[in-house]
Amino acid sequence: MSRHFNFTDRKKIDIDDVRVVLEEHENRIFCHVDIRLGAHEFPPDSMVFIEAERGRAFRHREKWGPVGVPTSGWRTGNNFDITAIGDPEGVRFRLLVVEPVVCRLLAAAENVQATSSNESVEPQQSLLPIRMDDLSGGVWALDMDGGVPILVLDIGLGSKQELKSSRILYAILPGVVRAILTNLAHEYRGDKSGDDGLDMSDVPAVWLNLGERWAGEDLSGCDTHSEIDRWAQLAANGFCKEKRLRDELAKAVRAEDS
Repeated sequence: MSRHFNFTDRKKIDIDDVRVVLEEHENRIFCHVDIRLGAHEFPPDSMVFIEAERGRAFRHREKWGPVGVPTSGWRTGNNFDITAIGDPEGVRFRLLVVEPVVCRLLAAAENVQATSSNESVEPQQSLLPIRMDDLSGGVWALDMDGGVPILVLDIGLGSKQELKSSRILYAILPGVVRAILTNLAHEYRGDKSGDDGLDMSDVPAVWLNLGERWAGEDLSGCDTHSEIDRWAQLAANGFCKEKRLRDELAKAVRAEDS
């Protein structure tokens, strides 16, 4: 099967009709995918593929199987070994329905987030997943491949769980938010929907709408690099005020001095 599909006239599958569960066994990560496609009329021999992806740098594709006879209920597939992705945080999943022979893409579900098999409830989708990596002495970096920002922290800072509850993030986040909004504003300005009821799967649009709220200004009025830069700084300041980051940092400084 070719890895290149024809994307003409594809339909959108609701992410609520795709259920991805991750399980860990003996230091390996397995992905289990259930689908519900009864609302669509696909040829029964159409093939379903599942892709695990981290930006443009990593993509792993597995054949789920044929669509089969339409049904309103859930259909279950096989477990896929996706250990090669490493840390699963920040990995998004895509479901592709492909017409056989000609490989025409009939439909897709984008930016599906997985849940863990040991969680009783689905976690809230994170707008800023964290990944640990060796930054050669650096502190943080952004992985913006695919338009979905991932915060990369140096492995020398500690474990991911330690950093999530550390005030180190309070000092980092304003710059991270500013960098994300600047990047997305340049890439997606003019394509962002003005609808406040955004689908969380449209991560860039969600970020840009948050940026407009934090900045108190609409991005559509920013036409130059300097105007976008000013808007992103206003948004970063608004983010700090909303999250009370200055107060938290001041507490940390006072605690160190005492």
